[in-house]
Amino acid sequence: MLVRESLTSAARSENISIYQEALSWVEGFVAQRDPRINRAGPVCPRVGSALRADQIWLISAHAPGGRLEEARSAGRALIDLFHELFPEPRAFRAGALLCLFPDLPADLAAGFIDEGHRLLRMEFVSRGLMLGEFHPDSRVASVHNPDFLVMRSPVPMFAVRALSPHDLLFLDNPATPPHIRIEYLTWYLHYLDLGDTPRRRVERRIQELR
Repeated sequence: MLVRESLTSAARSENISIYQEALSWVEGFVAQRDPRINRAGPVCPRVGSALRADQIWLISAHAPGGRLEEARSAGRALIDLFHELFPEPRAFRAGALLCLFPDLPADLAAGFIDEGHRLLRMEFVSRGLMLGEFHPDSRVASVHNPDFLVMRSPVPMFAVRALSPHDLLFLDNPATPPHIRIEYLTWYLHYLDLGDTPRRRVERRIQELR
């Protein structure tokens, strides 16, 4: 369950230690260049500008039992909250929302975050959003370097942002069953204003998967 009174922007979070721990990681790792990513630019190209514009918000959620129903409840509330925080299209594309779980038992964090992400991902994509899953023991690697475990954070969290064109790399993952990839890509086309050539490329990919 989200704790609405814990909601704050990054610029106003200096007195909340768990938020500062998360933001230190975001600023020191996610917003920086790392040669292991095997491409130009920072680990996440969008985070630096979002921080400078104070378009990153943080909120806490209760999950003392580490149950998937707690992950599902928090995730669904995050969808609505993101749309509430960023009603204007430009801010919607630029913003991010981090949800931390201060009372989540450490030994349950990996399963809670990873399985919660698996259960919630389609709901997010169907609303024009991507859900990121982060925790200290993450085994998720960079798409450009299978040896680089890019989703390891000091505290367990969900991260929410708008769909963007580069998400094609994640949504058309060969490890995902074709029928699920078709649904992902259909929503991808629905929400993104792509040029004619990339749109036709994705449409052909959907036909191939069918």
